Amino acid sequence: MPLISWAKEKYLTINCTIHSPYEVFFFRLVEEACARNNITVTRSTPPVGRSLINVNEGIDDGDGPRIAGLTSIYPNMVMVPETFGNFIFGVFSKNKDINIDGWNSFSKLNVAYITGWKIFDRYVKDAKSITTVKNKDLLFRLLDADRTDVVLITKMAGYAMVQKLELKGVQFFEPPLAVVPNFLYLNKRHEALAVQLGETLKAMKRDGTYQKLYDEMMNPHRAN
Repeated sequence: MPLISWAKEKYLTINCTIHSPYEVFFFRLVEEACARNNITVTRSTPPVGRSLINVNEGIDDGDGPRIAGLTSIYPNMVMVPETFGNFIFGVFSKNKDINIDGWNSFSKLNVAYITGWKIFDRYVKDAKSITTVKNKDLLFRLLDADRTDVVLITKMAGYAMVQKLELKGVQFFEPPLAVVPNFLYLNKRHEALAVQLGETLKAMKRDGTYQKLYDEMMNPHRAN
């Protein structure tokens, strides 16, 4: 049952690129939260580097999942003030002898990650080389071809690619670089709706909907 009727917000286009089962879960939460507010959601997948720009310019309505703090870069966006879940960011490599101890571990390593992943743009500064590519397939093919020493990505998305490409000897390094809450962002014209969707998501957590969807959609992948 909707908490409030948003007559002027009946349709939203939300950018969400599927990197792993987590993004599928995230978008299902978005759909449910919006449905409770009489809003139909369409998922769009512009290039990752363009996605936030589109929302900031008002071309698209929203984008996620994303880390907090992006409004300092994109001032025309607002963050839904309730976390949807956590990203586990870290390192995959074939070289079991490298030492990964936080963000300052890359000075002697060739590093690759996906264009537009802001946490890596923010924290990876001192590396032997930095390569960015447009998708996770290209990322792990670089690793498999020994054209990079390490790739940076979320743990679940990385394991999904290892399985898809049937890569041998590729491992995730524990502990991760960061475990970071993720959020949905909307163009600032939807600022009031952002607050309401935050309240709706809290209600979904209280009434058990969040956990039910998590158990159905995420538990089968938790071994990864």
